[in-house]
Amino acid sequence: MAEHIIHISTGLSKGCEHCHFNIGGPGNLQESVNHYLHEHGYKLIHVGQETTGDESSPWHTTVAVVGK
Repeated sequence: MAEHIIHISTGLSKGCEHCHFNIGGPGNLQESVNHYLHEHGYKLIHVGQETTGDESSPWHTTVAVVGK
């Protein structure tokens, strides 16, 4: 089991927990995941879709979970 989990989403842009690299946001999922894998030694745990909002206005995003 991973000791430290990070949630990356195409619906949310934030800074890397270890450096100043921009993580997440539209069009940046692959680069964000690769950053954690190659720069900080994380492993990919899950990639999927997340839906937020309500039935009349759902918001779909792609998410990845990395951990170490």
